[in-house]
Amino acid sequence: MVSYRLSSPVAGMFFAEGPSVNWVIVAGSRGPVLIDTGYPADADAVRASLHESGWQVSDLVAILITHGHGDHIGNAAALADEAGCPVYADADELPNIRREILEQVGVSDLLPHLFRPGVARWALHAIKAGGKNAVPVASVLPFPEDAAERLGVEVAAVRLPGHTRGHSGYLLPAHDVLVVGDALVTAHPTSPLHGPQLLPTVFHGSPASAREALGALGGIPARIVLPGHGPLLRTTPADAAARAAASAPVF
Repeated sequence: MVSYRLSSPVAGMFFAEGPSVNWVIVAGSRGPVLIDTGYPADADAVRASLHESGWQVSDLVAILITHGHGDHIGNAAALADEAGCPVYADADELPNIRREILEQVGVSDLLPHLFRPGVARWALHAIKAGGKNAVPVASVLPFPEDAAERLGVEVAAVRLPGHTRGHSGYLLPAHDVLVVGDALVTAHPTSPLHGPQLLPTVFHGSPASAREALGALGGIPARIVLPGHGPLLRTTPADAAARAAASAPVF
């Protein structure tokens, strides 16, 4: 099993940092809600993190997906099938998650950058972890308007397009937490930077929109930011976004 580190930034929430991607477990009145699911190779770690948090896969109420990249949907189909639970995402992201389209960095995109520190190693890890062969989630549904009732926890989807066309974050008001997916990260194997930053430009479907999406974070009330890559931030989304905007992408 790959290693992971589990922390509880606030009561009722667990933040799992895998080898190169994160996922989140939220306690609801009906059971746990999982946000993102890691690479396919992270399957045992995701299951172990649920157990460490006090649940089993069969307890899952729902799975929320920030976007349809292989390191975020890697175990969604299998977990949802086992738990008999729905998978939700932004309506614009459904074709990517179902693999009706593929809006994801490819080998040809990375070739000009393989000489950069960390890029070749990251690419090899992504391939070995199954990122290029993630199973489509055919059953994924649009995020529901009555999410609080369905999930047993108050959660609001926050549209943050750019990394992909339907990329979204999830605000959990009762926890003062915003899960931002890859709208910004705090570390990545392809970057020498530490702290809030945009991923390298090559990873974004629309780099200009990804930078514009940072502006949408300014008015969101939260005190903790949970990124898709790197450690959590105990700060406001506005502060995290401002720092990310001031940090130029490495490439």
